[in-house]
Amino acid sequence: MGNNHSTYVADSNIQVIDISWERLFLNVAVRSEYSEPINFSLSRVTFSQKRPAEFIRDIALKPVEHSEGVYRFRINMAVIDEGGFLKNGRWFFVARVPGGSRPHICTVSYDMAYELVDLDRVFPYGRGRYAYTTHFKPLCFDNVNIIPSLHSHFMIENMNWEKKFVVSERHTLEGKLRCARTIVKRAAVQSIYNGMSHFRNNDRRINVLLMSETKPFLWGNLKGLDDRIKERHLEDRINVTYSLRHSVGSHNSVGNWLSTLRKMSKQDFIFVDDYVPVFEYLDLQDDVKLVQVWHAGEGFKAIGYSRFGKSGSPHPVENCHRHYDYVITGSEHLAGVYSELFGVPEEKVLPLGMARLDNLLEEDKIKEKTEKFYRNHPECKGKKLILFAPTFRGRSQKSSFFDYSTLDQEMVYDFCGDEYIWAFKMHPFIEEKPPIEERFRDRIIDLSDVTDIHDLYPVTDIMVTDYSSAYYEFSMFKRPVLFYTYDRPIYEVVRGVHQSILETAPGKVCDTMEELITALKTGDYELEKTIAFSDECFSDVDDNAADRIIDQIILGGTADNGDNGDNGDK
Repeated sequence: MGNNHSTYVADSNIQVIDISWERLFLNVAVRSEYSEPINFSLSRVTFSQKRPAEFIRDIALKPVEHSEGVYRFRINMAVIDEGGFLKNGRWFFVARVPGGSRPHICTVSYDMAYELVDLDRVFPYGRGRYAYTTHFKPLCFDNVNIIPSLHSHFMIENMNWEKKFVVSERHTLEGKLRCARTIVKRAAVQSIYNGMSHFRNNDRRINVLLMSETKPFLWGNLKGLDDRIKERHLEDRINVTYSLRHSVGSHNSVGNWLSTLRKMSKQDFIFVDDYVPVFEYLDLQDDVKLVQVWHAGEGFKAIGYSRFGKSGSPHPVENCHRHYDYVITGSEHLAGVYSELFGVPEEKVLPLGMARLDNLLEEDKIKEKTEKFYRNHPECKGKKLILFAPTFRGRSQKSSFFDYSTLDQEMVYDFCGDEYIWAFKMHPFIEEKPPIEERFRDRIIDLSDVTDIHDLYPVTDIMVTDYSSAYYEFSMFKRPVLFYTYDRPIYEVVRGVHQSILETAPGKVCDTMEELITALKTGDYELEKTIAFSDECFSDVDDNAADRIIDQIILGGTADNGDNGDNGDK
């Protein structure tokens, strides 16, 4: 455990190996590697990242059987806690080891961790207006051990579940005050926007806002869309404005917010490329269309409603993703995926293609990007480039990090020799730069400051990623992709994924540095998976995605796939 949880230790020598339900009886089996007898308890523990764990309550558990290091318990949940049900809270299976100075929290194997999600139970009563609920949630704080936590809660039917900001849902005075402030903030934002909308520009042109709350510059699909509007000289029909700032996780002044609301109030269409939390507080005018042109193609990590029920998951109703009129995806087979992620009906998911992929494989563009790269990085010329592009860890942008200690730089350096350059391209959420040792800098470099990762694809010979969607577009080049998933079971069961990495990754999956380096040395990339994936996803991709978005959404189908006099040369 880290320093913040120093009052206990997660012990891999004491593992829960089986959990099952028999009506209200919870059957639990625990295997211990210790020869001495152990005392077990079900303990209610509270902790946070800012303070040590605190044991609130211990309930002694008596095994019904103990043989060959396995303790078996049969827990009557109706009488476990002073003759009644468990109190509301988070509970852990805890062992007191003879001679141990700290309580040992039982862990689970990686295989068992995958089964925890199927152990949730709901016991309704009072004609269904009330329920006793239990659910198991896997936790991990040391990036090694998974802890099974049992959440016990009595719940009452919420007749106002459609409303996020119901004060009665808060259980503390501080929570109620915070909720009240949110209600006031939401009302103020909505009122200001409504008032500004009365002075909406009656320009004959269509007003379009390209909006990002995660980057202060234009990139990706938004840039592809903007470039194409200019290429087609549509400025006399489409008036484009921009709202580009780093707002998520940051504090913005009142003046900054008023400026953003003023821009939003003048639009007919608003295009966003990522999470935009203002739409949790704001309902646009009925005739204004909100369009999500998500920056990722297809990945593994669960986002939005694909991780509903996990820590940090969205509210069932009031979430910014719920407000989209259209969501743009690259192909028809991703419509179901995007529908799940954003919680929108499939008919709102339009497979019009990704504007950022237009011209990605165009020879002139590739030549231009290649020449620019080698001008800026002459040390890479004549060598093969391995691009390491992982996603972040953590619940959100504020808590994003990457554990650089999981990448053995010395092993990477030795492999590179005089033939390869290893380049870091970290996720934009990760502020900490890769700690590259001075002695490795002639073969290991950091390219995280490159604004658009697409600029690196033409010069990349091998991509190494993990749960990121970076492989999606890179597969168009039909070059090797390796997946370095050192924390795969932990990431899958704790953070959550919407598809199995082992089963669906379009390339070789490596769980250790040794496996990764071996794959690089032997050329064991499983390249056939990458090629098959590319053929499936991009067999019908053309360079007209931006045109389709412009013509079918902005211009309302007044042009046929961009094939008219306004279309210009492509």
